[in-house]
Amino acid sequence: MVNELRSMKGLIEERFGTLAFMEKLQRQPRQALLSQKLLDSGFSPALTRKLVASLPAEGDEAAWAASVLQRNLQTAEREAALEDQGGVWALVGSTGVGKTTSTAKLAAAFASKHGAANLGLITLDAYRMGAQEQLRAYGRILGVPVHTAHDRASLDDLLDLLSGKKMVLIDTAGIAQRDARTAELMEMLSHPSIQRMLVVNASAQGETIEDVVNAYRTAACKGVVLTKVDEAVKLGPALDAMIRHRLKVVAVANGQRVPEDWHRLSSATLVQRALRAAGSSAWRMDSSDVNLVFAGSQTVETPTRVF
Repeated sequence: MVNELRSMKGLIEERFGTLAFMEKLQRQPRQALLSQKLLDSGFSPALTRKLVASLPAEGDEAAWAASVLQRNLQTAEREAALEDQGGVWALVGSTGVGKTTSTAKLAAAFASKHGAANLGLITLDAYRMGAQEQLRAYGRILGVPVHTAHDRASLDDLLDLLSGKKMVLIDTAGIAQRDARTAELMEMLSHPSIQRMLVVNASAQGETIEDVVNAYRTAACKGVVLTKVDEAVKLGPALDAMIRHRLKVVAVANGQRVPEDWHRLSSATLVQRALRAAGSSAWRMDSSDVNLVFAGSQTVETPTRVF
């Protein structure tokens, strides 16, 4: 009886909260318009609610939201480029996100500035047929041999062998984020000299990106490379995850060309591109759809504080 009463109380509180929020949107059309704009751009209801609740009484709501998103999106535009920082970097991420191509782009950018003799390449991808040959082909073009590590011991030996290199890049196995081998890979990369870089497919669904971010222990990652930006109809879901999890976008890949399609973009550029996305009319929300989304999402909380 007590549990049922508590459940009923929670349901009543949730419904009253929903009704209050719906009434607020109906009374304040600027909030409703901003909600629709953000949801149409692919931002999550959780982040949208945060923004709408803090919207000032006056001013352009779209410009205000863009400035807040830019301020909360971390990028490496003011830092030294990865190829100038050097060090040992492992690119991790789920299958098919472009880790090998990103490794090749970064390797080419480094070799053009600092010389191929100062670069080391290691592949851990023993699962996917042809993955090693793909990186070896890039290595031959650059004049850099590619070494293969099959376990933690062989990886440690290779790191000792290449310790004199200014930069060492590790191309990791493409494993789905829910695969049990993901934890094994993270353990293999626990060497103190290795810095991890998460590679995220910017064209993926928001929930998929969220799953990847949680699976690859992003707290231990130094940043994120957003790939397939040219394929993403909406950049909002990727930027939403970066903001809520406070991840830094260190590079953006927008094509297959090596190394031309490798860039560092400002938060302003990324946010403006995300807010310009229109998408298909079949996926665009009208005001009644916005009410429907928020009516079912009032209990969802964003994991980190924005603003």
